[in-house]
Amino acid sequence: MNKMAVFVEGYTEVVFVDKLIEEIANKNAVLIEWRKLSGGTSCPRTNQQLKAAGPHAGQEHFVLIHDCGGDDAVKSRMMQEYPRLAAAGYSRIICIRDVFPRFTHAEIPALEAGLPRFVKTKPIVVDFILSIMEVEAWFLAQCGHFPKIDPAITVAAIKETLGFDPENDDMQARLAPADDLGRCYALGGKVYQKHFAEQTVEVLSYEDVYVRLVDKFPYLKRLVDVIESFLTT
Repeated sequence: MNKMAVFVEGYTEVVFVDKLIEEIANKNAVLIEWRKLSGGTSCPRTNQQLKAAGPHAGQEHFVLIHDCGGDDAVKSRMMQEYPRLAAAGYSRIICIRDVFPRFTHAEIPALEAGLPRFVKTKPIVVDFILSIMEVEAWFLAQCGHFPKIDPAITVAAIKETLGFDPENDDMQARLAPADDLGRCYALGGKVYQKHFAEQTVEVLSYEDVYVRLVDKFPYLKRLVDVIESFLTT
């Protein structure tokens, strides 16, 4: 079986990556398991299963998604797990982290340069994906999902009330996209919370994500390309 590991900052990214992979893979072509990595400094390291993979029914691909519990932990936890994954025959690793709040736009080049430093590239290739400034920037740009949250949340209402255009403006330029998404949802009396992101993830148009939005977000395009490459290997 072809195996890939994904390391992300938190629960929002876990559910989004799971859904994105399923959509690209046409649902039943891949098995996906979730795990939570924690501890390792003042307390013992733990590797807890959050969701088991479904029953094996001839799937040729397996993806293990790790919730690392923080942006700064993504790279370090991946490096800790790398030997085990190599021994288990994994062929690809993806690391996804936000830029905000630790880094500013001006510091992105330094962050990009530092991520691959000291990281092995054999036998497993590692790809680093930055969500600039947060993964919610991608959700903002997929503005067709807003009326599915509440009919009162429209691009026109966002432009008039909040002063930005999620359809045409560069959402990578927003300083705190998760806060912006929360303000958008508030227009319809709804709440956005990172730890309860399923409602957003479920109503996104994934066709729009991997057909249109990849032209707006280079790192999102890289993520989709890596997933597609893995699923066709």
